[in-house]
Amino acid sequence: MKQFFESTKPGGQLLALLLLFVIFFIIAAGCSAFAMLFGLGVDSPELNDISQVIMFAATAIVFAALFYGRPLRHLQMVKTDRMAVKMSAAFVILIAVLPFADWLTQVNDAWHFPSRLEGLEAQLRALEERSQSLMEVYLMRDGNWILLSNAFSLALVPAICEELFFRGALQQLLCRSLRNHHVAIVLTAVVFSLLHGEVFAFLPRFVLGLVLGYVFYYGGSLWINILVHFTNNLMVVVLYRLASQGVIDVEMADSIGAPWYVILLGLAIAIWLFWIVFLKKQKASVES
Repeated sequence: MKQFFESTKPGGQLLALLLLFVIFFIIAAGCSAFAMLFGLGVDSPELNDISQVIMFAATAIVFAALFYGRPLRHLQMVKTDRMAVKMSAAFVILIAVLPFADWLTQVNDAWHFPSRLEGLEAQLRALEERSQSLMEVYLMRDGNWILLSNAFSLALVPAICEELFFRGALQQLLCRSLRNHHVAIVLTAVVFSLLHGEVFAFLPRFVLGLVLGYVFYYGGSLWINILVHFTNNLMVVVLYRLASQGVIDVEMADSIGAPWYVILLGLAIAIWLFWIVFLKKQKASVES
């Protein structure tokens, strides 16, 4: 059995990863239905945690264990050289890209389906608005421990689980299958955005997927990705918490509204920093 898994080619592994995801998706649905019997709401953060751990984390870890034997090492949950520098750079890159991602949110929201699909568009928009409204309810709850609870359930758990699956398992597998890391990163970012189920928020999440994909490929550690992903989620949690306290307006939590020159400056800083910290260092090591 061990030889069978070790000798399976990347194409077969990709099918196995898809099959495992479907299996764990069914298990997650069953566990969620069971948890709802004990009072958990259909869109509660706790229910989301259950789904995240089973669908994404369990799928990635079981896949890596079956085909590579040392799951955490294969999924790149390891230290790498200049870890602190890379983490700091990745953090700044994320912050610098946010104004551009926010602008893409406005562009994406202006998308419209052809006239013959107006009904479908209306249904999708209504579904996304309902989901957003329910999420805002949880983000703006009162209580001393709400911020920590939301930071754990809505920021940390998704960051760990999604990075294990999308970058640790899927992206690495696509890199081996396609032998072109750029295509693999783009495809992973597409899947990452689509599986979040928000058509009218596809572009900003796709850009986040690209940032995470390139940081992972050139950074060499999933911990860097988890930090970036967690930071992105945590900012949303904190902004809505501030809005619930009346410190900022709710609209500020939804959109930065940065001018065009701030967007361009942010992109320039992100590209420059990525080149200096990630690309230039790797190029020098390859040449040496």
